[in-house]
Amino acid sequence: MIEDEQIELVFINNDAYSQDVAKDLWKIFEERELRAELIVIGKTMVPQDYVTVFDSKIQLRDVLQSVARIMGVTSKDMAEKVKDEYYPLPMEFVVPGWQTNVDIFVNQHNEYIKIFNEEDVILSGELEHLEEGDLQQIYIKSKKRLKFANFVTIQLSAQLNNPDLTIDERHRVTGVAYEMVMEQARQIGITHTTMDLANDCMKSMKNIVKGVKKLDKLLSYLLRMPTSYRYKQSLLINYIGSHILKKMKWASRDQLEVFTFCSFFHNIALYKDAYVQIRDDEVLEKHKYLTRREKELISKHALAAARLVSEVPDKIPYEATIILKQHHGTSNGIGFNNVSRKVSPLAMVFVLAEEWANIVLDYEAETKRPSREEVYQQIAAKYSFPDYESILPALQSLEI
Repeated sequence: MIEDEQIELVFINNDAYSQDVAKDLWKIFEERELRAELIVIGKTMVPQDYVTVFDSKIQLRDVLQSVARIMGVTSKDMAEKVKDEYYPLPMEFVVPGWQTNVDIFVNQHNEYIKIFNEEDVILSGELEHLEEGDLQQIYIKSKKRLKFANFVTIQLSAQLNNPDLTIDERHRVTGVAYEMVMEQARQIGITHTTMDLANDCMKSMKNIVKGVKKLDKLLSYLLRMPTSYRYKQSLLINYIGSHILKKMKWASRDQLEVFTFCSFFHNIALYKDAYVQIRDDEVLEKHKYLTRREKELISKHALAAARLVSEVPDKIPYEATIILKQHHGTSNGIGFNNVSRKVSPLAMVFVLAEEWANIVLDYEAETKRPSREEVYQQIAAKYSFPDYESILPALQSLEI
């Protein structure tokens, strides 16, 4: 170590030795003209002008603070380092009745406090207490996140395949499963395990769609559920698109499967609800609070979704990557405004279904949403192209 001239700091507990090791080191530093900080705990004969000396009874916390000052490490730097040690996850990933397989923490004033130990059974009363504190996230140790993800995946798959779930329970579990798939895809890619959960989730979404006869009823369920905007939008697109396809003579059962797949994965590259709610190139470009990198991600998310799904190890539905790339009506998967007439008819159905879903979700806080005719006229005015006009009439029979 002494031969390494890039050394910046040496920390030594002088009381642990029978001789003044700090003094010996200091002499070597002087002889070799090494520019390094020497920090000593205990007594030493080294001149105080050349080293930092602490009494052996000093608290470790005070030593570390002094070392940080010497090395130019700020409290912000330390907070970021601690932050890297913990990984944030949505509160919804903690479900009553589950026995967790990792320690779970919350962040209170930049201090990570353990709320559940590994193997604790999570009780609903404890969760209610946490939710009353308006906590949005839990934290686990970063090195444990794959272990936790696999655990949650198994638990969610079991619940999704439970035929006795109430409609409220199915909505909640499906929403959590959707978030877990998106989280895993973003962090580790779409593995076999991730795809298994995605398939269970898509099956559950289809069951929800089949069980709801009117759009307003589905919307009412979604609006009272603490699920993400992305999940709500995906389920509404699935519902509306399935309705349109059943009215199209050219649509097949296979295309319904493709549509379900694409409605599930179309926002896989977007990990924030705020990103999904930007749907205009000009609005995106003028956005004050997004970085250039974020703007590029949003603009190219359709293309990114197609590329991510093309790497899925499992067999994916035919035409899925094409529809994902074209799901905003652009042939190249970039941007929002340059709607092309050279896209797949299935992509056109997706564009119209998403437009309807966005309109009604934008009114979720309103007491009165626009009528079916008002929504229809708004969409028809925006997509007054011959190919789209052949699909539009199917929206007029949508039960709301």
